[in-house]
Amino acid sequence: MKDRTRREFIIDSAKITGAAIGAATLGCEFLLPLASEAANVKFPESNCGVENENGHKVLVAYASQCGSTGEVAEAIGEVLCQGGATVETKWVKTVKDLNGYGAVIIGSAIHKSQWMPEATEFVTNNQHILSKLPVAFFLTCLTLSIPTEKARRKAMTFLDPLYAEVPQVKPVSVGRFAGVLDYSKLSFMYRTIMKRKMKKWGIPEGDYRDWNAIRSWAKDIHFKLSDGRA
Repeated sequence: MKDRTRREFIIDSAKITGAAIGAATLGCEFLLPLASEAANVKFPESNCGVENENGHKVLVAYASQCGSTGEVAEAIGEVLCQGGATVETKWVKTVKDLNGYGAVIIGSAIHKSQWMPEATEFVTNNQHILSKLPVAFFLTCLTLSIPTEKARRKAMTFLDPLYAEVPQVKPVSVGRFAGVLDYSKLSFMYRTIMKRKMKKWGIPEGDYRDWNAIRSWAKDIHFKLSDGRA
């Protein structure tokens, strides 16, 4: 019994450590199955702008585990509103349907080198509507906190699984942004593991989001999404 228990402990520890290893490229949002115990995780939702004549709105929907991707979504929505759009920013889990939207922006943190499952599921479940609307995608990840060509090329592949699964939904633009490494959003166990791994890879705790790049992308896609419908 003691030997068996020890073996199980070793196996479980290896699984946890192995999962955390991938966080160098994925960040806080990678820890979806590892369950944050922090109580200060928030998923922002907001509305801005004034209803235009055609009544269409832009939806900015996002998937996030630690909340930082939601803040990126809100920033994108604010830029669109400043450009005259009417925008609703929502956590993807709270979006009921796409009626009334003239354009949709969908973003997600990266989990296992791809969008989080709920973001992919959202696109899959709504593919018939999304294929007829102007759509843009974005992602956040710690990979892009490392300013190398190798990291940039890696980030370029994160949406490949989505493209393969839902080829008929073609985004007019894709934004790729660095994410956040915030240990306060992690449980004690995974915080300890992450600190060790991040030290090894030379990635200190911090917010790596480039807000100028995020807002610049939002300004650019405003015109691409409008097309007379948003």
